[in-house]
Amino acid sequence: MLELNEQVEQGYVLLQAAVAEGALGDVPTAYRRTEILAEMDSEALVTLARVASDFVCRLSLAVGADWTTSSDESGNPVNIEDRSPVQRVFTRRLMAAWSAGDDETFAALLGAACTDERRRRSYLSDLFQLTVDEAEMHGQRAARPFTVVRQLNNSILKEGLKKADWNK
Repeated sequence: MLELNEQVEQGYVLLQAAVAEGALGDVPTAYRRTEILAEMDSEALVTLARVASDFVCRLSLAVGADWTTSSDESGNPVNIEDRSPVQRVFTRRLMAAWSAGDDETFAALLGAACTDERRRRSYLSDLFQLTVDEAEMHGQRAARPFTVVRQLNNSILKEGLKKADWNK
């Protein structure tokens, strides 16, 4: 079994590759990498989920409740979660908490998903697939996929392993 630091570093490379592939438009290959990421140990997944969430928020304009609600043609509020699969509901709630700076809710949602073997893989895969989807959209929009990968690297530096974890 890899030590925590090695697992997270391996996860960084997989996430960077998935984001690069997504930014270049190779979403099927990137999605296969998200499946590998979702199989990692819970401790590594917590760090990688924080990195992925920070990355998505760097690229998205949505904040807080914007992740779970929208408006119909008449301007009436619509709950997006009513039309979403359970994995995407988890991801939207996770992103709502992260973007609002609600660390307690974020940690509780992520912790519950990581400890539930039935949900863990599908829920975390969905978060990482959203990361790929954002990379694809912004890679096409910017026409400079490297800038998308650079944003992920900024998230790794901000939310990645802390110095206290380096020797784990």
